[in-house]
Amino acid sequence: MPFPDPLVEDRRAAAALAMGIHSLDKRQAADLAVVSTISVVYFVDLIAVLFMLWNRKYPPIKAKSPVLMAVLFLSSALWFVGDVQINGHVTLANSILTNCRGLGVWVRILVGMCGVCAVFALRSFALYHVFCLNMPYRGIRFYLPVVIYALCILTYGVVTLALKSRETMYYLESLDLCLSPVPFKASIVAFVWITLAIVAFNYWRIRNIKSSFNESREMAFTCLLILANILFATLVQFLHPQYPLSLAYRVTSTILNHLCTNVIWWGVMAVPLWNCLFHRQKYLDKWVAKLRMDGLQREYDVDSASFIREQHYQFTPADIAMNEAVLRRQSFLYKADGFYYANEGPDDNATANVAHERTLSWLHSRDSKDAGFGNDRHLL
Repeated sequence: MPFPDPLVEDRRAAAALAMGIHSLDKRQAADLAVVSTISVVYFVDLIAVLFMLWNRKYPPIKAKSPVLMAVLFLSSALWFVGDVQINGHVTLANSILTNCRGLGVWVRILVGMCGVCAVFALRSFALYHVFCLNMPYRGIRFYLPVVIYALCILTYGVVTLALKSRETMYYLESLDLCLSPVPFKASIVAFVWITLAIVAFNYWRIRNIKSSFNESREMAFTCLLILANILFATLVQFLHPQYPLSLAYRVTSTILNHLCTNVIWWGVMAVPLWNCLFHRQKYLDKWVAKLRMDGLQREYDVDSASFIREQHYQFTPADIAMNEAVLRRQSFLYKADGFYYANEGPDDNATANVAHERTLSWLHSRDSKDAGFGNDRHLL
């Protein structure tokens, strides 16, 4: 990324004065510092995403919808590419960055900004299906809203390309910037706010979910963070429509956008990724134990013996089969449709509690140095 040419920046300043614009902050080291720093952050994010996808079958990671989180990363990265162009951090002339509608509308707004909101709308919709409707997140009832929203994005993008560039977004050579008229800005803002409203509506429907994994609180935090960021972007767009000419505004806008997306991504994935890397089995044992205490084995598509399967290489097949059978018998679980379900008959509660305590004792004993499967059979 070349350092801004002082001669080019002087010509931009002169052109701005001729147009009656008296304040144009030239591109300088702060712009390059922001672009370089955020690029490094997204490189680190890419490594984390690859690690996440490699370990996507690890139950605590699987429960976070790794494919959706990978799409969130991709949308955020494309949003950043669009911000570099639209906020004017680098020289646009003689590069693909002069394609304002392609990068500024399709990449930045539709795939980037709306994509980030759409991912969380889809995730909250999936949580609603699983926890509130007791239905799997698949089938036409789940994917139909996704298809409708994708068609809306496609239609908006095609209409943008069909209109004249001066009516949507165009490149102004004298200022080396992408500009757009107020009506088009209003349509973009309206589209983004509609997407955010869908996210908020889906959160409202899952607000009463109670579990040890904080899905409801995660979604509340996400909604508030996205709301604050979109509100700031909206105010800047209309109160300071020429904000890319101001160093403070363009740097602040870019930093807030990608601080927001990274805080959201790491807020969801940091704990399972860290524990997958450093405390893989110990964390899985505690995670499955929490599922059993919450009674959410079915919702998370994990049965009560998952911790045994995860470390199958430590035991013989006979050991695994025997202990799965014992766990099912003691916990009063029966298997149907690939899941274990707890019997909730009124006469079984006392015995089920005893079995639950004994199974948890087995889990905790494995944290000690001398704990071994064979030595723990007396607990079962």
